[in-house]
Amino acid sequence: GSLGLGWHFNGGWSFTRIIGGRDCRNGSRPYQVALLRNGRIYCGGSLIAPKWVLTAAHCSRRISSLRVHLGDYNLWMKEPTEQIRRIRNFFVHPEYNLRLRDNDFMLLELDKPALLNSYVNTINLATRCPSPGTRCSVSGWGTIESPQRQFPAIMQCADLYSVSQTRCQATYRGRITENMFCAGVEQGGLSSCKGDSGGPLVCNGQLQGVVSWGKSVCALPGQPRVYANVCKAVQWPERCENKEESLWHLRD
Repeated sequence: GSLGLGWHFNGGWSFTRIIGGRDCRNGSRPYQVALLRNGRIYCGGSLIAPKWVLTAAHCSRRISSLRVHLGDYNLWMKEPTEQIRRIRNFFVHPEYNLRLRDNDFMLLELDKPALLNSYVNTINLATRCPSPGTRCSVSGWGTIESPQRQFPAIMQCADLYSVSQTRCQATYRGRITENMFCAGVEQGGLSSCKGDSGGPLVCNGQLQGVVSWGKSVCALPGQPRVYANVCKAVQWPERCENKEESLWHLRD
């Protein structure tokens, strides 16, 4: 299938946009990162330390061509709040499995630390796993229609609820590992989708999930989407940040 903004896989699965969301309030998601290629949204991410962004491993294609935008709100305008960085280094989770989409995590090391202020700030990683029914918020610039695509200028936000692992397994026929969890709304119509991949799902003020995958048509009733489960990987970013300059150096 096609690769790029919406990674279509055979069998109607695709990687992930926010459907049925609303314009976020400007400055309300200071941790939200936009990964742009040639000025267009490719994936989202979250600032977890001044020099470190957590995103999805499946966002790693041609990574040296990406620009990291912090403090952005309207992607179609140059904004005084925005900071642009290059990627110095990247670390894919050592147990990432593309076929199973397991451990869909990647850390990006920025060429220069972000300057923290009210528009650009870090978010803490969740240390506890989500209990079912927790209200969470997803954000990004992915497409706002499915299966067609229409990419918004302004960051979109939606409130979703975490779903039990049992229900998640039933929806995705046993493909769910402990490193994943589902979130959605019963009636459908609200969802993350293409272009939101790698972006934040925040519960109780902490980064609980990384937008990962789901059915190729987003926001279907009773079809929650799948998020990489941050509570299961929380030690790994700390190990990477403390490592001497490591294995996955960008090839210039």
